[in-house]
Amino acid sequence: MRSVDPRHLLQFHEIIRTGSFTRAANTLGLTQPALTRNMKLMEGRLGFELMVRSRQGIIPTTLGARILEEANAIVLAERRISALTNTLKRGYEAELRVGCTPTLSLHALPQPVADFARDNPATRLDMRQAHSGLLAEMLRDGLVDVVLGPPEIATQVPASRIAPLFDSRVVILASRYHPLAGRSSITTEDLNHARWALHQPGTGIREATETLLRQLGVSDALQANELPSNMILSLLRLGDHLAAVPRYVLKNTALAGELVQIAGDVPHVALGHAAITTERTASRPVERFVASMQSRLAGFDGI
Repeated sequence: MRSVDPRHLLQFHEIIRTGSFTRAANTLGLTQPALTRNMKLMEGRLGFELMVRSRQGIIPTTLGARILEEANAIVLAERRISALTNTLKRGYEAELRVGCTPTLSLHALPQPVADFARDNPATRLDMRQAHSGLLAEMLRDGLVDVVLGPPEIATQVPASRIAPLFDSRVVILASRYHPLAGRSSITTEDLNHARWALHQPGTGIREATETLLRQLGVSDALQANELPSNMILSLLRLGDHLAAVPRYVLKNTALAGELVQIAGDVPHVALGHAAITTERTASRPVERFVASMQSRLAGFDGI
């Protein structure tokens, strides 16, 4: 079989992404006849039809979907090379793409990341927030170099490596104006009848929360809102919800006077945090970053 021009794979990827030869030609800076000719040439070399028209636009055939996976790798490589050259033009020697959970980003990482940036001025940091499931996809697809979050993320990423950071006990927080705040004794019935702000399903905090609530004997049928991490604390401040969160959240001095821990005798359920990398993303900047986070976050929660 004759070789396929990598440029044609990039063009094929853009056609499927946009669902249209016309739109793809515009974004690629080609004429539609030229793009059509290139696709016919690629299909002729492969000996198979790769795309068909549908009500949704241009979609790949079964084989086309397989070819698209290979094209994705080329697109990703092109983007990384472009990002690298842009970084070097701005005076940086390396770029480090870091994915992290929103709660870590808000309450644990600001100072450690700032310290790393100060000590490594030649490394450009690109920080991205996402929940655990999406972080696993981003690391697996090579969209980030390192992920900071629950170590369970590694189970979804082949050839991954785990560097433990710290563990944080999951506690129940409420506004200091909540009816249960200040109570010396809180029963399971109190927790069952309370309104809750729960993290979204599929996140590490949500799984730890469900473990804690099961151990407390709390019913599955709670009155609960499911919210992103950055909205949980906002809802707590209104004074009529409870939430289970990692204890390190209380280190945020802006919250110290507003939120309090209740039900202090809850079972010990800890949420682990780790730096997760892969063999493919291993590099000196990644190693320096992971070592820096381990040093600065060791014993962060004080468990």
